[in-house]
Amino acid sequence: MRMASGEFIAELWSYAEEAPTEQHPWFQGILEHRWTRRQIILGEIQHYLRVRTNPIFFGYIAVNAVAEKQYGLMEVVLDNFMEELAGPRTHVDIMLQFLEEGGISREAADRAEAAPGTMAAIEMIIGGCQRRSALEGVAMLTFVESQLGGSERVSAKVYRELTGYYGFSERAAETYRLHAEQDAGHGERQIEAIRRYATDAETQQRVRSAVKLGLTAFTLEWDGHVQAMTGQREFWSGTAPLRLRQPAVRLPEDRR
Repeated sequence: MRMASGEFIAELWSYAEEAPTEQHPWFQGILEHRWTRRQIILGEIQHYLRVRTNPIFFGYIAVNAVAEKQYGLMEVVLDNFMEELAGPRTHVDIMLQFLEEGGISREAADRAEAAPGTMAAIEMIIGGCQRRSALEGVAMLTFVESQLGGSERVSAKVYRELTGYYGFSERAAETYRLHAEQDAGHGERQIEAIRRYATDAETQQRVRSAVKLGLTAFTLEWDGHVQAMTGQREFWSGTAPLRLRQPAVRLPEDRR
């Protein structure tokens, strides 16, 4: 059944609230000063391994938008694409500034092995953006970026702790300043695109699935940061019970 746009967006936000970004151990550990500088650098290597794939999945979203003749959506995609990948320094270049301060070259970072969570995230994001519609690709990113961006949200808080308590330079931590500045706009534009284009029940269901996929993928990415730091194959369970749409069934143990 088709939902009104406001009700639908509220439902999508409820999925993000099952695994709130700020409470993930990677971010929470920085905010609560549980990690060491060395551990944070190890986590940022995993961050780099995922970020260097940005041109791949953004490219798939852009190609799909053109193929589908979704020209209005194409404008949203290009705005994000230009902020991430255009200009004298790409997001990957800015990521490398963090690693350089930790004494790690690009060549060394490229040789690093992706942690289980990082590998899973990369495959899920690229595969989802390649095989799903442009709108679904955008939806995969939307609610993660909305949680990261803004002056009082996760990235801004992490930036303050990295440059304050941990003593990293502003240049090293610049990636988090940019997330704080840019991701709020990314999220707002993408939510508006969902309002505009997810107007029937079938599209809403596909967007709903894509949002859940994106939230899961990025949670796995941050799991990979922690796995690289601790050497433990652990995955965060979130902070709320998982809500799944299930058919009405009567299992054997229910019989009277």
